[in-house]
Amino acid sequence: MTRKQNIICSAQSGIFTLLAFAFFNFAYPYHIHYQEQMQMFRFGQDYFMESLAVPGGFGDWIGGFLVQFFYYAPAGAFILAVLLGLIQFLTWKNIEKKSFAAYPLSLLPAVGMFLFLCDENALVTASVAVIASLTSAYLLMKISKAGLRNLITILGMPVMYFLFGSISILVPVTVAINICLRKEDRRSVLIFSLAALAMAVALPLIFRTFSPYPLIRLVFGVHYHRYHHAIPLMAWVSVLLVPAAMLLAAAFRKDRMMAAGLALVIVSAAGLTPLFADMDKEKLFGYDFMARMGQWNKILTVSSKSAPDSPIAVECTNLALAKTGHMASDMFRFFQNGPAGLLPEFTRDHFSPVPTGTVYYHLGMVNTAQTFFFEAQEGAPDFQKSARLTQALAKTNLINGDYEVARKYVGALKQTLFYRKWAKETELLLDNPGRINQVPEYAWLRSVRMKEHDFMFSQEEMDSMLGLLYLENESNTMAMDYLLAWCLLRKDLPRFFECHKLLKTGYDARHYQEAIVLYWALTHEGPEGMPEFVSRNTAAGFTKFLTALQSGRDEAAMQREFGNTYWFYYYYRFK
Repeated sequence: MTRKQNIICSAQSGIFTLLAFAFFNFAYPYHIHYQEQMQMFRFGQDYFMESLAVPGGFGDWIGGFLVQFFYYAPAGAFILAVLLGLIQFLTWKNIEKKSFAAYPLSLLPAVGMFLFLCDENALVTASVAVIASLTSAYLLMKISKAGLRNLITILGMPVMYFLFGSISILVPVTVAINICLRKEDRRSVLIFSLAALAMAVALPLIFRTFSPYPLIRLVFGVHYHRYHHAIPLMAWVSVLLVPAAMLLAAAFRKDRMMAAGLALVIVSAAGLTPLFADMDKEKLFGYDFMARMGQWNKILTVSSKSAPDSPIAVECTNLALAKTGHMASDMFRFFQNGPAGLLPEFTRDHFSPVPTGTVYYHLGMVNTAQTFFFEAQEGAPDFQKSARLTQALAKTNLINGDYEVARKYVGALKQTLFYRKWAKETELLLDNPGRINQVPEYAWLRSVRMKEHDFMFSQEEMDSMLGLLYLENESNTMAMDYLLAWCLLRKDLPRFFECHKLLKTGYDARHYQEAIVLYWALTHEGPEGMPEFVSRNTAAGFTKFLTALQSGRDEAAMQREFGNTYWFYYYYRFK
């Protein structure tokens, strides 16, 4: 190719890599953080040998090493972009019939892998396996003696399968296509192909005898997807696009055909990305991450721009309202879906309990938070440990005084990169328990957690548990906020009125006034005796609301005028 053509080809690769980085860094950053928190890569011989004991384990170990840097979203986006760029580069290197027009075809496998990585349960191991396989195939084709090259390829298949899993079948496939395109001896090509096919069939069966995984998992890859029962379809589409690109390249010989190749790449990437990128989950991961990092004002800003419409989004919004002291005045500015948006019931999966456990942690219900964190940890579909949850469990056990259990979690975190500093600092606290109360977070939670009352956790008696939490330490105003919010969301106005009397400050908050006026209207003949803190504006607003309600105005009109009041929630939500 000419110098100008080389520049054009390099520009295509650069633009693709930059676009991949921009997508993951700006449009999909919380997807990256989710991946990081779902594993705990540890430096140590035991972890390495444990990883290596499974087919594809070395690739998984490398993938885990890379994913630990996803702690920072830009670093994660950069790593993913580099991996995709390497897949494209190595695909081009393995194309025997190179031409300027065929260059866009080398982008197709990278586009397929990009779409695969849009799945939050897709593991980076698949990308590592493709890169390792393409590198091996490229180096093998440098061996000039066909017999030696073919023998090394066949004998190396078990090694590659053991190290990188079933995607390593790409090595003999790529070599076979190239030796066909080189028009080597047909007999040797046939023997090589049959031997490679026999080896590909035999390897999963052989490894099945001493591996705990089902045969279908060994065929399609153990460490390519978080769910063991799922077939990583798009990863294999990416693999199949490599030989497809190599064969199509032979037909794309004329320069004017480059436009067709570029159109194919652009349409595939732009058209399919919205189908594979789950932006609804990205929002949930975003709420969870912001709650994890204590970004309360950012949560409220996001919720103000786009109304939260899922239990996780609503519970994180309510937590942010409580942490910023705005729950009693602004709670019904946001969509509320009943008590499930305040403290959702336990869901047996590996993600939903995490933000809920975070709420309980901030409330001071440390034992309940620990249960939710532990269940989420044990519910991981690929049986990995989570660095984030391990840290959370270390904290809850430290607060509860279970120092030996906390030390076990801290010991694991000491082997990590980004949690090591925290683990070493926490280990010093475990060695000197008297210093624990010098840490404001632990001192506060130890002061507000339940100590005098033992109870079995019950979702139906949440108001009683929150009430006891507040009565044991009246400085825990968040517990009272949640108690009153719980009563309001359940539309239990008598219980709300009873609990409201416990307040010494903040009793005249906007939503509390709205609830009192409504309660008075439902239980009294007139306004006589209504608490004096209820303002005239609130009473007049309720009269206006009641008049509009009785006139038969539709729900949309009522929401436009009264959608930010408790009255609207009481009559139109959580029916």
